[in-house]
Amino acid sequence: MHAVRCLRTGRLLLPALWGLALLLLLGCRAQDTEANAKEDDRTYRVGTPVADSSVAAVVSSEYGSDTLTAEAFRQQLAFILQRYPQIQMNPALLPEVHKSIVEDFIVRHVVDGEIARQGIQADPATVEQELEQIRSRFPSPEVFQQALAQDGLTEDSLRGMLAQMIRQRTFREQIEAKATPPSDKEVEDFRQQQAEQVHVQHILFRLNAGASEEEATAVRNRAQAVLDSIRAGADFGEMARRHSEDGSAQEGGDLGFIRRGETVEAFEEAAFALAKPGDITAEPVRTQFGYHLIRLVERRKDDSLMDAAEAREQLTEQRKQETVQKTLEDLLRKATVRINPSIVQAKL
Repeated sequence: MHAVRCLRTGRLLLPALWGLALLLLLGCRAQDTEANAKEDDRTYRVGTPVADSSVAAVVSSEYGSDTLTAEAFRQQLAFILQRYPQIQMNPALLPEVHKSIVEDFIVRHVVDGEIARQGIQADPATVEQELEQIRSRFPSPEVFQQALAQDGLTEDSLRGMLAQMIRQRTFREQIEAKATPPSDKEVEDFRQQQAEQVHVQHILFRLNAGASEEEATAVRNRAQAVLDSIRAGADFGEMARRHSEDGSAQEGGDLGFIRRGETVEAFEEAAFALAKPGDITAEPVRTQFGYHLIRLVERRKDDSLMDAAEAREQLTEQRKQETVQKTLEDLLRKATVRINPSIVQAKL
């Protein structure tokens, strides 16, 4: 199931204005640690910096041009920091947050532009139905109107938001319909793969996006020094608690059991290559998040295979997500973004 992350403003529950297109197009799934995310490559182009202090970013493409104002950028940043206070306790995460706000802005530009180009429309009856569902959450029409006013909305502006959500949902469904169904052999191979699991610990040495070669070398050297200490007898879990920059640090870096397809590719390959409990990666493993040390706690294989229908359903869903991702990448190649580096403190 694809979820839209929501925020509560006043007493009105509405999809977050930021992240709307990206979340609707790609879906979102909360993850406990950075190891459980998928790698992606930047496909848009970066142009010359913006000097206007009232502008955070400008994106242009065949669909036209859109501006992310400095005020809108700061509002989105404030919302994220309020929702995720742990980010404020780790300033190293801020460049990634800045980058995510700008990249969502780019995604919304190309997705909404393509929706307009294709002439995808929202059925007025469906808009009214969804509006009525929101109204029904309130004890009276007066309370509903008060909530709208608190959010700076009117019923007409809310209708517009809902209509765009429906257009985005329709666009996604059209893309998903193009996904190739898995074959019987692919389903059986998937069932066998999912039976294999590894229980691992890891220590993450974070490397910010856009880090220089010198910075990467320094982080890798830190990871190697800790690895040398572990090989000399230091406890892996204690080293994770001291040094890891991942949410699993307090649990000694314990990620529990993972299956294939649940982590970034480089992490998965290294974890499943470990043969015996206690084995540790021979060297730090580089992913988009930085360098990892990985230790195998246990391997297991389920005696019973996943139900074939469930395996087919999961594979089908993966195919849909891959098709959507490919479409998004193709759209992003059309975009050029220019940022104001005094506001957006991230390297794209």
